[in-house]
Amino acid sequence: MTRIPDSVAVASLDTHRLIVAVPNHGPAEVSCNLPRPVAASVLRQLADGLDSPAGQCETALMTGRPCPVHDAPASPSETPRPAGLDALLGYVAASMADEEQAAEQPAPLTPGDVRDALAFNADERDQVLATLRDVLLDTTAPRDPEQALGAARIILAAHAQQLAALVEAERTETHTRWGLNRSTRGVLTGYSSARRTIRTYADRLADEQALAEGAANEQAGQ
Repeated sequence: MTRIPDSVAVASLDTHRLIVAVPNHGPAEVSCNLPRPVAASVLRQLADGLDSPAGQCETALMTGRPCPVHDAPASPSETPRPAGLDALLGYVAASMADEEQAAEQPAPLTPGDVRDALAFNADERDQVLATLRDVLLDTTAPRDPEQALGAARIILAAHAQQLAALVEAERTETHTRWGLNRSTRGVLTGYSSARRTIRTYADRLADEQALAEGAANEQAGQ
């Protein structure tokens, strides 16, 4: 049977600055309203205060010597759950410091970021030009050559669709004003041919970007 405690204490960040929950199985959970470096420092101080050369398990406490099981050096190929509260606190503190360092790294530029910028600039006088401006100005998001190429494909594909729409508008204006006759037939045909060529280019860029994103997603899933 599972032991039922006589009472349950409830703690929250309304009354505590730092809460560490250590389940019987699974990783420890940390909640805090302190800056993460400060919380990591507090946990390290607790770990230092609880540190004991004899370890913390029952065998170590009874014999006064390190336990050959719990205090044995871990194999380099293994990542066991830390034994003893001191080691656990040190482990959690190090994890919080690593997470803080990782959080400081800005997220790279993604295709979704570029498409979001296009959507955001939909009401601008020139949507594509405004998006190109924003992407070039956003120096906080790092990008490698492939990410930069993806951004270029998305922006140029949108620009090509924009040009195709302008050509179609010119064709419609010419047809409305002058109609279809021997004089305008060649001009209207030229407009249609130019529109198809530009849209074919836009579609090719979109297809290449879709293939690149599919390959990147497949690689990430491996």
